[in-house]
Amino acid sequence: MGIIARTIMARGAIAAQRLMGWLNRVPISDPVDRRNAAFLQIFLLYKGCVTPLYKAYMLRFTSVYDVFRPGHSPTMPHHALAIDLSTDVLVTVSAWLGIYLIRKGLFRHAVSQFLAAMVASSLISYVSFGYFLWNADLVSFEALALSGLMLGRKALWSIYPLFMLSYASGMTVDYFHNARFLHSSSAYAPLPFLVLSYLLVVVILDRSSTALRESLAESNRHRQQLQDEMAERERTREQLLQSQKMDAVGKLASGVAHDFNNVLGIVLGFALERHRLDEPGAARSEDALALAKALQGVEMAARRGASVSRKLLNFSRREVTHVETFDVAEALRELQPLLRQLLPAQVTLRIDAPWFPLLVDFDRSQFELALLNLASNARDAMPDGGEFGLSVEREGSDIGIVVRDNGTGMSDEVRQRIFEPFYTTKPAGSGTGLGLAVVYTLVERAGGHIEVDASPGTGTTFHIRLPMVDRPVADLVPSLAGPDEIHVMLIDDDDDLRNLLCTALQNGGCRVSTAASGADAERMAEQIAFDPQVLVCDNRLGDTDGTTLLLKLRQRMPRIPTILISAYLDTDGRSPNPADPLTERLPKPFSPNDLLARVIGAARRHAAQNHPPDQTTIST
Repeated sequence: MGIIARTIMARGAIAAQRLMGWLNRVPISDPVDRRNAAFLQIFLLYKGCVTPLYKAYMLRFTSVYDVFRPGHSPTMPHHALAIDLSTDVLVTVSAWLGIYLIRKGLFRHAVSQFLAAMVASSLISYVSFGYFLWNADLVSFEALALSGLMLGRKALWSIYPLFMLSYASGMTVDYFHNARFLHSSSAYAPLPFLVLSYLLVVVILDRSSTALRESLAESNRHRQQLQDEMAERERTREQLLQSQKMDAVGKLASGVAHDFNNVLGIVLGFALERHRLDEPGAARSEDALALAKALQGVEMAARRGASVSRKLLNFSRREVTHVETFDVAEALRELQPLLRQLLPAQVTLRIDAPWFPLLVDFDRSQFELALLNLASNARDAMPDGGEFGLSVEREGSDIGIVVRDNGTGMSDEVRQRIFEPFYTTKPAGSGTGLGLAVVYTLVERAGGHIEVDASPGTGTTFHIRLPMVDRPVADLVPSLAGPDEIHVMLIDDDDDLRNLLCTALQNGGCRVSTAASGADAERMAEQIAFDPQVLVCDNRLGDTDGTTLLLKLRQRMPRIPTILISAYLDTDGRSPNPADPLTERLPKPFSPNDLLARVIGAARRHAAQNHPPDQTTIST
């Protein structure tokens, strides 16, 4: 028996859990209504079943309802039993309808129509039978409790006067028809007590239900606030982890870029030696021309490597901006080999650039990086091939660049978000979402503007506008003709690059003293007879950094102009701070002629500042 009992109890518990689960599975959004839904369904189920069963029992087994039969009482309506049964049917039908409405998610409609049925049945009964005969206070208590707890104070204060009206109507019926109270004011004697008693009940229900709802609302607010705080902490933690990862990657990328740019500087320096073929008396044999063409390819490869290095530095947020004035049309033509290697063979490349100069102030490597990012984006949008075009023209006082492809295009939703950092439509692991964000940042930083025109299936067109520089081209080309001799101290820990730069400076008419480390430079500064006119120093040495070394050398040579060179720097090609106007920045990789021009310019400015115009010793 014990096993059977436990089995029955277990099955009963499972059945009860299933029933409660079914009662709670209702499409109701309001949290309070959803909590009340299960109880209300049980209550309505009780009313829908017990009301007709109780009425049938009373009619069959008791004599209570004999008074409702015709002819039993002269004060009783002729159809009293039918009226009473009809009110029970009304409540029963309303209860089952309420369950149906709750299952459909209409909780408040279910409660409202059931309360309306209770009020209507009560009013009908009191008007038909009077208050003394039909004193059913339990119905009014049920209605008030349901309205206050399920619908709130507005419904509670609406139900209260309706039931008071029902009581007053029943007392009026007693006043005119009940022989016991006929035309006697005693028929209304209970009314003041009922009004005050029910008022107290309504106030208690009002305050209790309001307090419960306010407490639940406050709890929900605290819960939502806690969830928001947890989400914010999670976002902050993820941002911190991302920042730490980016910082670690940045340090790694900067170190790689430094060594990489040293190699690229050497390659670029030797590749530029092909210009000797243009000198008077240079041999122009077929082999020499072929070698020059090969060196040109080497130079383009070195510049492409520099672009990759720039991507690393941009990713690590350590890139320095080196603004220069250059011809956009010429830059597009020189970028063609890189674009051709980036795009697959089934993509046609078209570049439309005029032969007259269109000058702009921009970091050229960043300009090329922006176009390469756009080309990479177009390549991914044309997996089966297509056409990629670049065109540039003058638009008033601006330069207009159009980057166009006939790929898959994009929707309006994507188009509005493509410049957001980390937003990408590519699968996980296929894109960082930084490419177009970098393009936008670079263009805006240069004082320009970029827009996109795209729709699904029709390709994508980017319109870039950059402010044009309006001055003669001759003003942009620095003369390499310098004084008879400029004394330069060159400090770099890369032997090959140091020797290459030393040779280039010597060929340009400079006298060069070299040092391979910070310690060598300090010893040289102590032993040198005459201070150098220009100091060229790598910003990243094996035993120190350029800024620290410069502070030490300035104690011995306080007014020496300095050029700091490195793969990345903290400023935009200008002095590190306003208090140090003697130091300028030169990011790697650069051609030896660029360094020679910087050295001559620094020496000229220094000489012009230290000597009056009529006593200038360095030609301007």
